[in-house]
Amino acid sequence: MADIEEILRRGGGARVALLRHCVLSVTMEPLFVFSVREYRLRPTHLAALALYDVFCAAEAPARIRAPRVLPPRDLRIHAAIQVIRMQRAQMQSPAPPDVTSAVPVTTPHRELFDPVAEALRSDPQGGYRALAYRYDPARSPHENLPGGRMSAFQRYFVENIWQPVARPQLVAAGFWQMASIE
Repeated sequence: MADIEEILRRGGGARVALLRHCVLSVTMEPLFVFSVREYRLRPTHLAALALYDVFCAAEAPARIRAPRVLPPRDLRIHAAIQVIRMQRAQMQSPAPPDVTSAVPVTTPHRELFDPVAEALRSDPQGGYRALAYRYDPARSPHENLPGGRMSAFQRYFVENIWQPVARPQLVAAGFWQMASIE
């Protein structure tokens, strides 16, 4: 069993290979957990919106599997993101805010996504745990795929969702390490 936490923490080529495999196998949970760690170091409005829009929203292109802690079952993170969206819009508005309708602009909470990340790590039947059992760090990202090849769905995800949509959105929001995860 691979220690996913240790690979993500240690970094280097092993982390890049793991994250690359996650993209190829459409296992977004470790990518999200890694991105949450990066977010905690530098919580910005843009980063919070990117994490939510790419991984957590009901229509997210790379939605993670954590139904207990995500909309529509749990609306707490959705409500927090709505405030962040209003703050971001207010910051970008060229007109001075109307004091009666202005939302105080604050830095997003660095722990905003922690409950979601913890739910992913602790789910005994989730994608995060399943990856730990099937991933072999001694093999390449492609070699870790069943039969060493991507399925049609996996290829579609990489070529039509990850590369043109999800990855650029994350990189633009400050998750620069995602640029190397093709």
